[in-house]
Amino acid sequence: MSRDLLFISTNIHGGLPTRKQRFANHFKNIGYRVLFIEPPFTYLGLLKGKKAQNNIKIEEIEENFFILHSFAWFPFFKKNIIFNDIDNRIFLNHIKKAFKELHFYPEIVWNYMPFLPKALQNLKAKIVYDCADDHSAYPGLINPDFVNKLEEKTVELSDAIVATNDILKEKLSSFGKEPIVLGNGVNWELFSKGLFDYEPSIKKRIVYVGAIAEWFDLELVKSVAINYPDHELLIIGPTSVNVSTLKAMQNVKFTGRMSQEAIAPILCESQVALIPFKINKLTEKIDPLKVYEYLAAGIPVVSTPVGGVKNLPVLIGSSADEFIEKIKEAIETDSIEKRQSRSLEVKKFAWETKYNLITELLKNLL
Repeated sequence: MSRDLLFISTNIHGGLPTRKQRFANHFKNIGYRVLFIEPPFTYLGLLKGKKAQNNIKIEEIEENFFILHSFAWFPFFKKNIIFNDIDNRIFLNHIKKAFKELHFYPEIVWNYMPFLPKALQNLKAKIVYDCADDHSAYPGLINPDFVNKLEEKTVELSDAIVATNDILKEKLSSFGKEPIVLGNGVNWELFSKGLFDYEPSIKKRIVYVGAIAEWFDLELVKSVAINYPDHELLIIGPTSVNVSTLKAMQNVKFTGRMSQEAIAPILCESQVALIPFKINKLTEKIDPLKVYEYLAAGIPVVSTPVGGVKNLPVLIGSSADEFIEKIKEAIETDSIEKRQSRSLEVKKFAWETKYNLITELLKNLL
C-alpha cells in the first residue's frame, strides 16, 4: 500500500516546471501517493477575470498522483490576522474534504507556503518547509512584518527546514531552527544533449527563458534590443506585465510558454542567455532555475547581481552599461570548449542528486 504525502505548492501544477513539480513527481516515483495542493486565488482575482475551476476539484493525473485545483479565498491574508484566520479555515476545510474523498492519511507534509501555520498545526504528520523565496519581499497586499511572523510560526511547527541558498538559510535560522541548504537543479541530460557530439550552429540570437513578471527589468531588456539591433532578442515564457514597448521593437520576439524539450536546442544555438532581473529584496535571495539550464546548454550567461549567480560561471552586469558590455564580452570570448566546460561544471547540480538528498531527508524524519 502506498504511503500518503501532502504537497502544498505555491505554483499550479501545469505552470512552468519548477522544483515543486519535480519534487512532487519524485515522491510519487519512490512510492508515495501524492496530493498536490495548488495555491488558492483570492476573490479579488475573480473580479479581475480569474476563472474559477468549478468542473474538477480533485483530478488524478496519473496513478497515485492527485491535484486539488485552485479555489478562492479572501485577500489581505498576508497583512491581517482576521482574514488570515478565515483563510486558514477555508484552506484546511478544502484539504480535509479531499482527504475524505481519497481516504488520504498523510505521514509527510511537504510545504512551500508560510502563510498557514494554523492549518498546518491541525495536520497530524511530519512537516517539511521548503523555502525557495523571501515571501515578505513580494509586492501586493502584504505586510512584510506580518508575513515574517507567519513564516516564523511555520518554521516552529516544521520538523525539517530546507532553503535554496545561504541567504535564505540565514533568514530562516533567525527563527530558531537550522535549515538544510538544497539549491535548484537541472535536467542536465536534456539541456546538454548534442553539445558534446557536434559543434552547434550559433545564430545571432540573445535569449531569455522564464516568467516575465514584476522582477523582469523591461528597461534593461529594451536597452539590450537597442544596442544589438542585428540580433534577434527571443523571450520565452508567460507574461504577466505590460510588455507593449518591447513588442513594438522589430528585433524582439515573444514566443509564450514552450516545453523544455523545445527550449533546449534553442539555447544551444543562441549566442547569449540573459537573467535581466531588477535588484531588490526579492531577487537578492533567489536561486534561478534558468541559470542551471542555460549553463547545462553551454551558452554564455549575462545576469544582474541576483541571488547566488556570482558563484557560477556567469558574467555579471550591475548597471545597464555594464550589462551591455558583458553581452559583448560573452559573444567575443565564446568557444565550443568554453560551452562544454560550462555544461560540465553544472552537471553536479542534476536533479538526480537533489532527489537523493530529499529521499534521505524523508527517511530520517520517519
